[in-house]
Amino acid sequence: MSDFNIPRIIVDSHLDMCMYLRQEHQNGRNGVIKSDYLEDIKAGGVNVIVSAIYTDATDINGGWLQQACEQIAALYAEQEATPGLFRLCTSYDEIVATVNAGELAILLSFEGCEPLGNNPELLPLFHRLGVRGLGLAHARRNLACDGARYTSGKYDMGGGLTALGAEFVTTAQRLGMLLDVSHLNDAGTADVLELATGPVIASHSNCRALNPTQRNLPDSLIKAIGDTGGVIGINGCSIICGVQPHETTLSYLVDHIDHMVEVTGWQHVGLGFDLAERIMPGASITVNGTSVPVFDIVKNYAALPQLTAELQKRGYTEEMIDGIYGKNFLRVYKEILK
Repeated sequence: MSDFNIPRIIVDSHLDMCMYLRQEHQNGRNGVIKSDYLEDIKAGGVNVIVSAIYTDATDINGGWLQQACEQIAALYAEQEATPGLFRLCTSYDEIVATVNAGELAILLSFEGCEPLGNNPELLPLFHRLGVRGLGLAHARRNLACDGARYTSGKYDMGGGLTALGAEFVTTAQRLGMLLDVSHLNDAGTADVLELATGPVIASHSNCRALNPTQRNLPDSLIKAIGDTGGVIGINGCSIICGVQPHETTLSYLVDHIDHMVEVTGWQHVGLGFDLAERIMPGASITVNGTSVPVFDIVKNYAALPQLTAELQKRGYTEEMIDGIYGKNFLRVYKEILK
């Protein structure tokens, strides 16, 4: 019997919401989730969102620690300003209670451990603030690890975890936090998998076999993540899906899903849309030496029926779609988030 009182659970394991909230609060706005997100979330039937804590290397308004704290503070301020719409959840039981109450469940996860600096004692502090995921890297080097570049080059950073990075991983596991390897390079991902005692996730990564950027996962690591019982969230951002116009389509995005299912099984695939147009309007990023416009292949949550139709056309059953849309990630949350 399901823990949930609704037909389908939909989990987006990566959204840069807190970064946007901080920006809008600095511009004097509040109630941003209600005004800018909620209609679309409801239209798509999304129940659970993991909001990243991403700290911009070029931000002049504060250091990484301050940025992270301001993002979390903005989310708490939103919750206070608009009660009854969403809850910051820190356990699987809280997710269940929130969804069954008809509210949106939001979880917090680091996207890059820069706010921790060189101090593992900060991780338990952030855990007390509600953070339940540790994504070690973004597309740059930090004190714990090397991030994966979008375009390979002479000065690629290929190191694995540092001793500090390994300590972050073991501390996160002790605290009951999700280990997220999206944006981490291959050597660092292999180190995390070696240290892991439970499921490992990649919240928003695609297949290197279809888009050969280091930012995506090779088949060997896709399988290894699945072997831990973990889940990989398919990324709907153009630059992660492909480079050429025919590669940045819904059909090609589902090709990524097909390939991942073939490598590791549908039980280890989820959604991590990485909706980017709101925070990067008009941007382009160089991938594999080609400048690619940044846009969302699944335009918003309300467009989810288009993805569902394509999956059904390719023979995915309701059980498989239910798993990919939410139940697979929820299985991991139930095991890790006590």
